[in-house]
Parts: sequence; C-alpha cells; structure tokens
Amino acid sequence: MDYQGLPPVDVFIACTPDAAVPALLEALGSGKPRAVTAGAKEPPKLGNDKLTVDHLADALRRAVGERPCTLTHLSLSWNGASWPFRHPLDFLGGDGGGGIGAGPGISIGAALALKGSGRLPVAVCGDGDFLMGVTSLWTAAHYKIPLLLIVANNRSFFNDELHQERVARTRNRPVENRWVGQRISEPDIDLASMARAQGAQGFGPVTAIADLKAVFDKAIAAVEGGAVAVVDVRVEPGYTAAVTAAMTRKSD
Repeated sequence: MDYQGLPPVDVFIACTPDAAVPALLEALGSGKPRAVTAGAKEPPKLGNDKLTVDHLADALRRAVGERPCTLTHLSLSWNGASWPFRHPLDFLGGDGGGGIGAGPGISIGAALALKGSGRLPVAVCGDGDFLMGVTSLWTAAHYKIPLLLIVANNRSFFNDELHQERVARTRNRPVENRWVGQRISEPDIDLASMARAQGAQGFGPVTAIADLKAVFDKAIAAVEGGAVAVVDVRVEPGYTAAVTAAMTRKSD
C-alpha cells in the first residue's frame, strides 16, 4: 500500500472484513477449532520521567475502559503493543503512503460512518498532521460528528528530522542541523485554541503524566455528549525501534 497498489489476491471481494468474514465462516461450515498461539506483544514499560506516546496510550486505554472504541488513525510514534485489537472495527488502518495532513480528515469521515453505532471514534495524530488538517474539524463541528482527536505533540515534523539526519550522515554534514525547517517550537503553538477556533472543544496542553487520565475522562464525556474534542498532549520526540527500522528501510 505504500505505493498505492493493491496486494495480490485470489478473490477480490468489494466489502468490509466484518461483512465478509462471517459469510466466509458460514461457507466453510462447522469444524473443530484449532488452537492458536497468542501473538500479543508485551506492553511497553513506562518510566516516570518524561511524557511519551506510551504514557498517552496507557492513560487513554484506562479512560476508554470497556467502551467499544475505534481507532480511526494513529501517529507514526504509536507502539503497536500498547493496544490489542479484538474486532475488525477496533483499528481502521493507516493512511496509504503516510500522507501527512490526512489524519483529521480521515478520522472525521470515519466518525461520520460510526455515528450511532455505539463505538467511540478516537484519532491519535501528530502535531504536523494536525496542523495541516485542522480546518477539517469545522466540518465535524458544523455537522455535529462526535470525535475524540488526541494530538501527540512533539513540536516537530519529527519524521523529517530523522530523514534529514540520515541524509546528513550520507553527505558528511552536521547532524545537529537536522531540526532546521522541521522543529515547531519557540513559540509553541496553542493547538487546543486552534481546535476551539473550529468549533471543537480544546483541552491542554497536557504536560504531566499524572494529568492524562483526568483530561481524557473529560474529553470522552464531551464526545459522548455529541461534541468534537481535541486534546493537546506534549510528548517527547521518538519512535519505537520497529518504526525507526522500517523508516530506515524505506529511505535506503
């Protein structure tokens, strides 16, 4: 999907997995179930010094609790071990090609489709992604499409910082300059105010680990009341080792 091409298939079925799988199981008929080894990864270990995306995910899971929830979008910094998926609608997948700026719009469309389903639509976007698509929140507020959007705000187009570091190493240039043109700070942008300017409810910035759960509780209550809620969470920059390795392979 990185090159906008479909993977090879034996039978192409133009429908969603939650519609196709029950019909496929019925066609296969009854049979003795086979034991499947659990593939769950160990949840990330959380420190207490710096607020990271792993802390964000942990607090969000506790705030969501037993509610049916659909993750409509996830940032590149998300750790897949943070949130097990048990239903086809638990996670809708990534945007093809890593199109920055797509997260808010994709999530609003998904929230519209989920409206009235009983599922809580939740998006986790990077700050660069949010800033490029923030005006789409007006559409959600105008048409009363409930959505919880959390910004994993590392104050940078961090993906490009890493790319510029790799290019600098290749060309024997100083890696200390990787931030030039990519850092989004000094001054920091008030993302919650930008959300409120579109008619959404803005929360944050959240800078302390201990405050995450309470703020998420308030934001979820707002969404369940029919609002669009945006939470600005100031996280430390960085990706998991698996994501960093995958990005390195793509750039080679």
